[in-house]
Amino acid sequence: MGIFDQIKNAFGKAEPAPVTRKKAPVPAPEVQSEVPADEAMPLKLKAYIVQSGDTLWKIAEEHFGDGNAYQKIFDANRDTLDSPDHILPGQELIIPK
Repeated sequence: MGIFDQIKNAFGKAEPAPVTRKKAPVPAPEVQSEVPADEAMPLKLKAYIVQSGDTLWKIAEEHFGDGNAYQKIFDANRDTLDSPDHILPGQELIIPK
């Protein structure tokens, strides 16, 4: 028996240390909300008192920068407005944000 065999036998048969690999973190899955985005946050509302000469178009331009958005104001005030063409000075309107 050679010297290397004697050393090998003296220390026994050592098993190589197991190689452990760190696992890469798994990203969390994206959670899909079951509530549509436009319903997820409560609407913010603002009150507006109609002035003489106001129209929903003019109010929409003032608050949204676009007169075509008058329908948003009309929809938010359907309980008090019969028509988008008929508003009165002193009337309180809700302006959705």
